[in-house]
Amino acid sequence: MTPNEKRFALIAAGILVVASVTGYVGTRIALHHGPTLDSYGNEVGGSFRLMDSTTGTMTDQTFRGRWMLVLFGATHCAEDACTPALTSMSAALDKVDPGKRKAVIIFVSLDPDRDDAERLRLYGQSISPRVVAGTAAPGPLADLAKEYHTTVEKHPDPEWTYAMQMSPRFVVMDPETRYAGTVDATLSADAMTEALKKIMAPKD
Repeated sequence: MTPNEKRFALIAAGILVVASVTGYVGTRIALHHGPTLDSYGNEVGGSFRLMDSTTGTMTDQTFRGRWMLVLFGATHCAEDACTPALTSMSAALDKVDPGKRKAVIIFVSLDPDRDDAERLRLYGQSISPRVVAGTAAPGPLADLAKEYHTTVEKHPDPEWTYAMQMSPRFVVMDPETRYAGTVDATLSADAMTEALKKIMAPKD
């Protein structure tokens, strides 16, 4: 290997190390930078700050101007309930928002110990481009769950040791971050479609 080739190899290795450390540090900072909650006067829901699936930070303001459908759960979800719920909601939105510009599904993982950025990215990707997944530290997650009228529940699981309980409903926030209603997370895609049509219908 020539001196130039050695130099380039060292530079490339250095870049990889820096990128790896930066990603790790970014994840740790994001996880411990909890959400600053503001209900915005809502009965249910409000602001959030989460580590997203690229180790960056996403907030409710990231999606301002779009409908947000917020569901709590985890990639290790009790009764494997989260994937079917997210899949059904994605199919419902394909009918209500075929252009894929008006709405987004926010999946909040209640299991930050196992759901790191890469796992969340792959999980959302496996379901639909509409699913944006994020998490935070346990304390802030508990506060956020309370703000969205759900709880953090861990259940024993024979395969995974434990699994997190999915929230029973999607909380629907309108483009101005106002609470607009809920959709039962166990409904079929067709039933979710009808529920969304009523919630998202233009108000007189």
